[in-house]
Amino acid sequence: MTETWTWLSGLALALELAFAAAMLVAAGCDIAWRRLPNWLTAGVAIAYLPWAWAVGFGWIGIAVAAAVGAVVLGVGFGLFAAGVIGGGDAKLAAAVALWIGLSFELIRFFLVMSLAGGILAVIVLAGRAFAPGRPQRPLPYGVAIAAAALDFWMRHSHAVCWATAC
Repeated sequence: MTETWTWLSGLALALELAFAAAMLVAAGCDIAWRRLPNWLTAGVAIAYLPWAWAVGFGWIGIAVAAAVGAVVLGVGFGLFAAGVIGGGDAKLAAAVALWIGLSFELIRFFLVMSLAGGILAVIVLAGRAFAPGRPQRPLPYGVAIAAAALDFWMRHSHAVCWATAC
């Protein structure tokens, strides 16, 4: 990294590592229990504010990101009401969208999430074909959301840049 290391850089690094860890925990929780804990999703959303401050975003950028998160949450709750996704999935996608903000990266996030969800569906359906007597459980779509979030993180994280000396 060519920038000067400050305590704000350390804060951004810690929050980005926490974001990645939260995505791994979210995927694990959704696989194990088909639930995404509210405390985890809230933590991801709340951690955005100090991270945005640490990386130098202004209030307008933060407000735009909040609007993006609100729109994703609204669409997600519409999908939840229609029975397409779970409520935890809607909240997690909105929390991640907050970190991404209004950019073409948001389109990539939804594309990667859709592709990961399709792969996940094939895996779940194949598992059901080999174990027909097992009870049907909902698709753990939090795994697809976490995969797309980690795709974003790998390409934009100061933590990854620090680790690879870019």
